[in-house]
Amino acid sequence: MSVTVVVQARMGSTRLPGKVLRPLAGRPMLALMLQRLASVQSGPVVVATSDRTLDTPIARLAEELGVRCVRGSEADVLARMTLAARMYHADHIVRLTADCPLTDPRLVDDVVSTHLAAHADYTSNTLLRTFPDGLDVEVLRTEALEDADARARDSAEREHVTPFIYRDPDRYRLAAHLGPEDLEDERWTVDTAEDFAFIHDTLSSIADEACVIDWRAFLAIAGRRYTVDHDTVVLHVRRPGAGGANLGPLAEPGHRTWDAIVGG
Repeated sequence: MSVTVVVQARMGSTRLPGKVLRPLAGRPMLALMLQRLASVQSGPVVVATSDRTLDTPIARLAEELGVRCVRGSEADVLARMTLAARMYHADHIVRLTADCPLTDPRLVDDVVSTHLAAHADYTSNTLLRTFPDGLDVEVLRTEALEDADARARDSAEREHVTPFIYRDPDRYRLAAHLGPEDLEDERWTVDTAEDFAFIHDTLSSIADEACVIDWRAFLAIAGRRYTVDHDTVVLHVRRPGAGGANLGPLAEPGHRTWDAIVGG
């Protein structure tokens, strides 16, 4: 059962052009993310960028770091991700985006474990958000990705890749990976200059540790106290045919809960 971790990256950005190569902790932001992901155990890491000349620096950076790269349509990201899955013969792919430089490799592995244990078509820690915005991890079965690629027609669905899947729980089996407390108000993604300044300034005093610091430690540095000792892995499964979109309540922190929603 092969898993490939795919980092979606491009230079074009309406609010912050070229952000993925802005210097962060002494290296380009994308380089920091890829170096952090080097410890992922689930599978190899691949960068998926566009075939536009504008994005050639991304491909070059990946090559310099020894990371494989696939190039495809800029606008049709669903096709690009499907191409990556096929090129590397992946049974499942992890979809990450380069505007989340603090993506935690252990969290990636945890979400993959949830996905495989649930035999899910789609698993994420964003269906019911409990982790900070910027730690987003999505895992997809390649068969579901290919099905979406064949069926999705709307340009927004093809640009954003996964809504076509997670909005159709009657067709796809969904699972949600939740954390121990509600941290959805924490914003660690980089969409604007203000977002970048926050991450840059927070990491400035620990640049040497930026590649290895876990998300809890960053939370502490950023000013929030983390008071739960262990992750809660809460699994909510919806089988095709169950109907509705309710994925169920959160479990109590410190407990491992399997909540199968089968219905129908």
